[in-house]
Formats: sequence, C-alpha cells, structure tokens
Amino acid sequence: MLKKKPTEGEIISTRQPADLAGYGVRNLTPSRLSAILAALDAGDVADAMALFDEMNEKDLHLGAVTQTRVLSVVSRDRSVVPASSDAEEVQIAKFVGEVFDAIPRRREALCHLMSAITHGFAVAEIVWEVNAGMVRVKEFLPRPQRLFSFIDPDDTSCLLDFPAWVNQETGQSVKIPREKFVYHKNFMGNGNPLKGGLYRGISWYYFFTNFTMKDWLTFMDVYGIPLRLGRYNSATDENSRATLKKAVANLGSDAAAIISDDTTIEFIQAAISGNHSLFREAVEHFNRQKSKRVLGQTLTTESSEKGSYSLGKIHDAVRGDIVAFDAMALDETLTNDLVRPLVEFNFGPRKRFPKIVTNLSGAGEASAKLEQVKKLVELGAKIPARHVAEITGVPMLGDLDAPFTYGEEL
Repeated sequence: MLKKKPTEGEIISTRQPADLAGYGVRNLTPSRLSAILAALDAGDVADAMALFDEMNEKDLHLGAVTQTRVLSVVSRDRSVVPASSDAEEVQIAKFVGEVFDAIPRRREALCHLMSAITHGFAVAEIVWEVNAGMVRVKEFLPRPQRLFSFIDPDDTSCLLDFPAWVNQETGQSVKIPREKFVYHKNFMGNGNPLKGGLYRGISWYYFFTNFTMKDWLTFMDVYGIPLRLGRYNSATDENSRATLKKAVANLGSDAAAIISDDTTIEFIQAAISGNHSLFREAVEHFNRQKSKRVLGQTLTTESSEKGSYSLGKIHDAVRGDIVAFDAMALDETLTNDLVRPLVEFNFGPRKRFPKIVTNLSGAGEASAKLEQVKKLVELGAKIPARHVAEITGVPMLGDLDAPFTYGEEL
C-alpha cells in the first residue's frame, strides 16, 4: 500500500508578539457589537474571536464557569481502543497510544481545542517528524482563532468548510493542508461554527454587564463619598483660599488638612433614595444567564435562598450529560484529525482506525458500572468487551466485539 508523506515543520508560526497578542475591541457599543457578529456570519472572524478572548479574560464569572466546563473534560484520562481484535489492529492501537502519550504539552492543546465550545471552532497544528522510518507527532500547537478566516480566497462570495490561515504580514488568506491540523468545532448552531460558539449569544450579556458595572462605579463615586465643602469669609486673602481649595481636594485621599482659623470644611452626605441594589441585582441576573448558557444550570455555581442540596445534585447530573457530550465530541475530532493521518502515514490507507476514548467514570463509578455489566451477563445479556474496555479505560486483548464474560478468561 502507498503511504502518504507528511508535511514537516510548522506552517503557522506564532513566535512574533503581534501574532499572540489579543486585539481588544475598543469602544464596544450596540452597533459595534452587531457589526462584529455580522462580520462573523460573513466569515471574517478576527474581531469576533478577539472579543471572545477578551470576554474570557475580563469577565471573571464567565471565565470561571467556562474553565469549569473545559477542565471537566481535559482533566480526564484517555486511552486508545483498537479498531478490532485483530493482532495487527491491536499493534497499531498500541503504537498510536504511545505516540499520543508522548505528545508534549498535550493538555495545553486540548484546552485550546475545547475553546471551540465558546468560540465556535478551534485549530491546533500538528508538527510531524520522521524518525527511523516512522512518522510521529513532534508537537501539538494551539493556534489563535483570530488568525483564520472562512472566506474562500479563490471566491470571496463563498465560505470554506475548513478555515484558511490569514498571514499577518501580508494580510492574505492561505489555504492549508488538512492533515496538518486538528479542527474542532462546536456542534451547536446546526453544525455551523460561525453560529455555534456559546460566546456569540453571551456577548450581549457581557456588553450589558460592562455598562452596568460602569454605571455602578459612577454611582458609588457620586454617592459613596460625601461632598467636601470649604467655607471662607469675605476678608480671606487669595493665598488662604488656594490653601483651602487644595486641602478640600486632598481630603479624598489624605483625610488630613491644615487650614486657617477663618476657614471651615463641611462634609455633606448625599441623600440616596430608591432601590440602591439595582446594579448588583442586574449584574447577578446577567451572570446567572451566562452560567445557564455555559453549564446548563446555576445551582452548582451560585448560592440562592431557593436553592437546595438536592436541586444542586440534580443540576450537577445535567451538567454531567454536557461533559459526556463534550468528551465524546473531542474524542471524535482527535480520532479523525490526529489518529487517522498518523495511522495512514505509518501503515497506509485503512478502512478502520483506532479510537481515542475518554474515561468518563468518576471515583467509584467504574466499579458500579462493572457490577451492572456483571449482573446483565449473569442474566444472559451479550455485552461486547469493547464497552468494558471503554468503562475501565484499560485496553483488552481478544475479540473486542465478542460478548464479555467473567471468569478465568478475564
């Protein structure tokens, strides 16, 4: 069988500070935000991706709930399951597992790929190397989303299924080889990565939160510090007046002043009426909406008088479904974009490939699931050994499609 040859080295180099620095979106207004999202729909993603990066950095609540969702997937163990029980397939899976485990800073790249949930898509470049006739992964490097475009450079009226790289020096879009990149996208938005990012909808709540916080700080500046009023009589000279003015101005920070006997300073407390907690309640409301969008619930992230331990457990179980889906989606991407080319480079074209599988069982969960498997087997159910390997995360020998049995054969 003819084997493909990999493109070695880096195509997208991000060693210049300008390539890695985020371009913040200045003077964000409703019309500006609408324009950014419209450009995103048209395939020009640079401003939207810069905005989403800024949201993750500056909004502490949003960054925290996003981190929770990302780390709940990245922190789990992964194994490589053979395509079948055939001896050759088992050896191929063993080779893939060794290469995958040896990738430096692997979790860093996986965290970046998980940003597809918030941004709609994520790209990591594979740096292939050939050593002793075998192709391996030298590095697995995250690439900022804002360096890409979905506008077809050959026909600007069309959108690409796989993004092109925008050269930051020339500003030109360049199509890149598919087998060099792992391309992960969020499955929301009818499979359209331009509409699938969670931060797309959350961007409006980020905008509302920013303006509310600014108004809140202005309110505290006006009503939180009492007015300092200096009085002097008509006979006071200009030097004493200047001294009084300077003393009043410095009282906000120094809280100390020296003035003459014929001058006085009064503190006038502002009279506040109405609902003083409006700003806090608005920010808390916006944060709850962000939590719902990212985690699917709020009780595991925020306390509430109406909340309870039992409701929190139910909501956490719902979040478990989201974690399982995110993990399976990431596994599919890694299997298709990393494992498939790795196998084809070393063993030629094949009909089936090993799979990367995330161990979704928590502490004690694997034992409980195995106990359920045992009961089902005793009742006569036929369960493929493949499912047991996925539960435990331990590769198994033998026919993985054959019914699993307990006993000496195990």
